[in-house]
Amino acid sequence: MRFTMPSRLLTNLLLPGLEEHLDSRIVALSPLVPSDPHDPFAPPVFIISIASERRRLSVTLAADGLSGETLTKLSGFAGPLEKAVSLLLCIASGMPATVRVLTAPAYAEPVASYIMDMSISDGACFRLVIPFDFFELFLPAQYRDEGPERIGEGIIEYFLATRACFPRIGPLIESLPPRELEALFHTLRGRLSAYQVLLLFRAFPEYEDRLCASLPDALVREAHDLAAVRRLRITRRDLAGGVYSVDEELHRLALSAEAPGVFAPMRGIRAVILDLRLARSLPDGDFWSLCESSGRDGSLYEALGLCGERTAGIALAGAPPSCIEALRTCVSGRTVEALVNPAGGTASATELSGSRVRFASAVRKARVRRFASGRTDISFLLSRLAETRDYDALLVDAGWFLIATALKGVGTGTRRRLLAGVVPPARCLIEDVLAGTINPDILHDELQVRRAGEELSARVLALYERGAIRFSG
Repeated sequence: MRFTMPSRLLTNLLLPGLEEHLDSRIVALSPLVPSDPHDPFAPPVFIISIASERRRLSVTLAADGLSGETLTKLSGFAGPLEKAVSLLLCIASGMPATVRVLTAPAYAEPVASYIMDMSISDGACFRLVIPFDFFELFLPAQYRDEGPERIGEGIIEYFLATRACFPRIGPLIESLPPRELEALFHTLRGRLSAYQVLLLFRAFPEYEDRLCASLPDALVREAHDLAAVRRLRITRRDLAGGVYSVDEELHRLALSAEAPGVFAPMRGIRAVILDLRLARSLPDGDFWSLCESSGRDGSLYEALGLCGERTAGIALAGAPPSCIEALRTCVSGRTVEALVNPAGGTASATELSGSRVRFASAVRKARVRRFASGRTDISFLLSRLAETRDYDALLVDAGWFLIATALKGVGTGTRRRLLAGVVPPARCLIEDVLAGTINPDILHDELQVRRAGEELSARVLALYERGAIRFSG
């Protein structure tokens, strides 16, 4: 099988669930290449018409060699595809998106496009024809003139970002049909308070009727009663924090392992994003330096046991002399020779990459195990985060409320450093918890604060083991 990462992302973004409507599997995806308007490929199966802000564009799916039965199945794919792609584009781009799938497309003048071919195991082939304008939903306009390889790199960097596919409730309210919007809020049942609903009404007054129709009646009444009785003075800061708190809940659901109901189309793109992050958790050149430095503290020896002989052998094959010396400090010369010159032939590039990622994770796990007593305290761990972006990665993983509660137990300097790396709406929420404006009951609840610190410590260490964040020193 041959799958390029940009092509996997595009397939899961524009054709989520396609294989479920085929009798065969997709076995290869081509990279993007410029289209040739004179290439006589098969006629389109359908056209995906996309409207997002001021853009109007069409993505064409053509096929060659499909059976009549499969073509009939694909015609039933059009309806679900409209809803799924609208949701995915809205979440991925952060802009409202409306999608229509035309199963009897009329002739359209060719426009400057890239094509991507998908080979099917039974010999058939699909082709996606994607206009240049589509990529401007995610990338700066100048990318369109830099060729398909640069666009592919740009797509990968976009979806590698910490906040890739972080939903925004505003565009979703604007673009989702009433039934899908109701389903979206159904996933938040029990997670939304009346105060959050009131903040949504105030943040999006033009959509209050849509919100009222999509939310449970009891929650809507409670929000209106709250506004009438409390006479709250709601500021822009309150609105920004309230909207962010809803966005964060949506993100947690959308990228969960079993994304519920309306978020089911996210499962494919979530898997690709996780694969991307895993592959990028160890930048080129860092692997050998990681192994060399881990020989001194004993974590290299422990990592060998955690990984097993096969994974270690693939990962360490062809090690440079400096790494071999590090290995000799913890295992015998015969074992070193077996590791760096394994029997059984050369591993594939995929096996090599995966084995090195797993071995690096084992090294980091071994280092965590070797932390001295007290060095897994949340104050210490937060002080060790290497870069500002590490704080945002922690925020996305742990959520603002857990962080805010844990920060009750750390010093002012550590709080200040963390808050400097947190996006403004979440920072406001955390500051309000620390000040006792939000949930004042935890001000003196030492047990709740200690538990939050322990949970946040576990999340920091898990992120470190995955290579998602780094420690300084």
